Amino acid sequence: KYPPCLKDLSFWLTASDAHPEFHVNDLNELVRGVAGDLVEQVELIDEFTHPKTQKVSHCYRISYRSMDRSLTNEEIDQLQDEVRRLAEKDLGVELR
Repeated sequence: KYPPCLKDLSFWLTASDAHPEFHVNDLNELVRGVAGDLVEQVELIDEFTHPKTQKVSHCYRISYRSMDRSLTNEEIDQLQDEVRRLAEKDLGVELR
């Protein structure tokens, strides 16, 4: 079995008219849409509420793995950049 490549994605949840509520299923679909079968798992690893602003932050760990080869950091960085761009655009979150 080839090793996983782990990348974290942290963002503030920001409700707006265009994006009224965040759902983790939307994030899962977005990540799968970008990376397809290379995505092994998307897991919430941290949740934080800012004491003054009451803004909520989530951090997800994305496990990328290929069943037939080792992945390079360069190719996963490209996928992760696209995931970050689309998360901000399509899910209305504020990246950290």
